Amino acid sequence: MRVAIWYVVRSLLVTRTRASFAFIDSGGGIGGMLHACALGKYPDISVNVYESSTKFSPFGAGIGVWPRAWNILCSLGLGEDMAKLTSVSPTNDPAHSFSFRKSDQLNGFTFGNLFSRGPLLTFHRAQFQQVLAQHLAPSCRIQYSKRLKSYTQNRHGGPIYLSFEDGTQATCDVLVGADGIKSVVRKCLLRDRAETVTNSGDRDLPSCTDYVSWIGSVAYRALIPVARLKEDCDKGLLSLPTTPTMYVGTNVHVVVYPVNKGQTLNLAVFHLRPELQGVPYCEAWSKEVEIEELLNITRFESWETEVNLLLKHVHKPTRWAIHKVRNLPTFISDKGVALLGDAAHAASPHQGSGAGQAIEDAYFLAKLLGDPRTTLETLPRALRVYDNIRRPWTQETSAKANANALYFTLHYDGFDFVNADAAAATAKLHELTDLITDNWKWCWTTTVDSSLKEALSQLG
Repeated sequence: MRVAIWYVVRSLLVTRTRASFAFIDSGGGIGGMLHACALGKYPDISVNVYESSTKFSPFGAGIGVWPRAWNILCSLGLGEDMAKLTSVSPTNDPAHSFSFRKSDQLNGFTFGNLFSRGPLLTFHRAQFQQVLAQHLAPSCRIQYSKRLKSYTQNRHGGPIYLSFEDGTQATCDVLVGADGIKSVVRKCLLRDRAETVTNSGDRDLPSCTDYVSWIGSVAYRALIPVARLKEDCDKGLLSLPTTPTMYVGTNVHVVVYPVNKGQTLNLAVFHLRPELQGVPYCEAWSKEVEIEELLNITRFESWETEVNLLLKHVHKPTRWAIHKVRNLPTFISDKGVALLGDAAHAASPHQGSGAGQAIEDAYFLAKLLGDPRTTLETLPRALRVYDNIRRPWTQETSAKANANALYFTLHYDGFDFVNADAAAATAKLHELTDLITDNWKWCWTTTVDSSLKEALSQLG
């Protein structure tokens, strides 16, 4: 999940013979960019990008892509260029994808390993975004210094009017919001839905004003050049993790994996306070902080040496407050609006599947919108198919990711890992490993193909 104090709004205004489409994206986000790439496969669709910044500038740290999402990238012709960015070879062979270590003690130990069919591929987010940008269709035109303010539409349908903060407007027949967890499109969609249901006399509608909540967790993120670790490695004090590694402790866990072809380590330290779940987060959602703030979240001096050596090389980490989007009643308006990615189902990043789910949404929706059977008249059916299939799936996977936020900080089954004897704690850790694996295996044991086939059949 990408949460930021600011975000860039981009819209993709698409003109075609059947209808005009507009796509709102957030800061070169994975979902919006992939959606534009996928729509570029249809020769009757032209794309105009409205970017609020003065230039395209990808940002962020590391992301992971599991086989389910990787297959989509390959189907769009992105696999060859993406494979150049990762230090792991994309295969369908069994792979060691994660190691779990009990690390909040001087003698840390590995208590579990996650094996998958096909590896977790890790990328530097900015490099990933740059490949997507390079694969935009030649017909895609980008206009900078634009930011979406709101959209409006007659209650009976018709054109959708987009208003930008510079006072300009645009119109479209279809609007897709990929504008992140602070989505303007989601806010307008739920507002319109609330007004529609209220006018119909239905008093059982839950409040649609705010579906975003803090999960009680913050992440401290940093990128560490591997060259900075060379001295400790040469002395035999540190072994560079070639497999993504989870260093687990009570209320705190650290995840480390290589990006940039192994030249950089992506490090994130998560601090969870379960009692604060749902409490409003009153500070900036993203902020650069001093290293002392990170080091004071727990007694790292009592953790294993490997973790402390890694933290020693962290300079100026960025603190991110982890928020989620609670289950929405809908991802669409029958009148021509749809949400995808974090705008629809932002969750904790504890399955490495946030980018993957945005990729799936984008590909799935592009296939439905690009299908020749989807016209302005049949558009409501296409959007309902998208909502009926993608919303239950993404909300279920988001729940699993949110559950992992608890498991990775040793909140499981009410067990007291601090005071339990070693044998009982180890047995419970092995049980937890099995649960985490079962919770995660959909990423490599399933594909989007079957649900997409069902969706296309429902177009009639």
